[in-house]
Amino acid sequence: MTDTTTETTETAAATPQEPYVPEALGATRIALLLAEHTGEPVTPEDVAELAAQEHLEAVDHYKGWPMYSTAAARGLDAALVRAVVADRVEWEAASLPRDAAAERIGWHWSDLVRMGEEGRITTGRGGRYLIADLDTLAAEADGEQYVTAQYAATDVLEIRASDWRYVEAAGWIRPAHVYEREVGRHRTVTVSLYRLGDVRALRELPGVDWEAVRGLPKGAPSPLREYARLAPTRAAAVRDFAQGVADRHGVTVWAWNSPYSGCWELDWDRIEDQPTEATVRRELADDPEAGRYAGEITLCPAWGDITREARELLEPGRAVVLDTETTDLYGRTVEIAVIDAATGKKMLDTLVNPGDAEISDGARWVHGITDEMVADARSFEKVLPRLRKVTKGKTVLAYNAEFDRTVVLGDIKRAGKKPMHLEPWDNWYCLMEAYAQWLGSRRWLRLGGSHRAAGDCESARQVLIKISKGMGTAFTPRRPAAPGDPVPGPPPGTALAQPAAPGAQ
Repeated sequence: MTDTTTETTETAAATPQEPYVPEALGATRIALLLAEHTGEPVTPEDVAELAAQEHLEAVDHYKGWPMYSTAAARGLDAALVRAVVADRVEWEAASLPRDAAAERIGWHWSDLVRMGEEGRITTGRGGRYLIADLDTLAAEADGEQYVTAQYAATDVLEIRASDWRYVEAAGWIRPAHVYEREVGRHRTVTVSLYRLGDVRALRELPGVDWEAVRGLPKGAPSPLREYARLAPTRAAAVRDFAQGVADRHGVTVWAWNSPYSGCWELDWDRIEDQPTEATVRRELADDPEAGRYAGEITLCPAWGDITREARELLEPGRAVVLDTETTDLYGRTVEIAVIDAATGKKMLDTLVNPGDAEISDGARWVHGITDEMVADARSFEKVLPRLRKVTKGKTVLAYNAEFDRTVVLGDIKRAGKKPMHLEPWDNWYCLMEAYAQWLGSRRWLRLGGSHRAAGDCESARQVLIKISKGMGTAFTPRRPAAPGDPVPGPPPGTALAQPAAPGAQ
């Protein structure tokens, strides 16, 4: 018996066992499997191409990514896989990815995207561009590419970057495209791009002594300032009109020159729903100066409604700002704070014992709260009465309200209590969504707070205050003139008895 057992054990040990492979794998793992099978440098892009040619089929999905049958992958003809790999290698040798393609012809990457949308150049496999097509495009469409203000000033006009603002102020050129670029982790900047051909045309403007502008030392006055001063008075006319609306109706008016559309946008506060858009539109049409630009002025843009909402939420006793820190994403509360939206006064700020839930490494890395810090803290059940009291009868503001509401309701449910006024969506207001809509952004905007509950509450409140100030310049009603007031000079925009700037219309 012993000899038989020993022999069986030795036989099993001598026979190598196949490593376990799941029935379905993602593209990266399937690529490794095919590389071992064929000896070729198979990539996930090759797997996607095999699927596109219907040699592989997605049998499942994980977090939105396709999963392919490992048995089907092993059954593929090696010659077929080698042909797909060879095609990719050949294509990669003849093409470039977006950023490298843009660098090759000295264009901005957005030019390639735009030219693709216009059908001027085709994007191939892997989002790459054929080098031959790039070289043809660079020759045929020279001047149509977009450049930054820095490049336009220093490389094309050969003037100081600081002088470019006078070129724009003179009305000689406008941005052809505007986009938002991330700067760091928490903010974006607006980047304006200009058509290169339009910038080159500026060098031929009659009457402009570009040589006098070039080579000026830092801090020296620019001759271009005079042209900017004599520029068309659209901005002055719009500002005068905005001030007039404020004075006539006793309301705050906001005026913003949108870099996205190149048009002015106006909105205003309402007193018992007055003045209406129709009223202001009639006044605009009747205004001898601003009326000339009526087609370039947008009344009541989307951000105006959000600004008025923010102003209402900042009224005393109207709203509070809430923030939670948790054990994990949508985990249990380990810290909660509530502040008054109008004053910033702290109404609740406490650590919370999450019970048997441990704080994950990722969450601890973000907010810095450890299991030891909350070990002696009150449970959520003990904190709940105070939370109910400070939020009762008020709108609960949160930066990502869906997250904080879900966390709070989850803790209330675990405590076996009723959510009461903390449950209805109508009682919550998402500052993150409001801020994104106010900015016209389609992406998630980071708060940039301290990642502790009270600090994030105040950061969110500052976002509310920023929204409440409207876009651009705020015009408030002027008080009636009083004895002793200085005599006003000519209104802004009054035409001066000097020649018009070159190109001004």
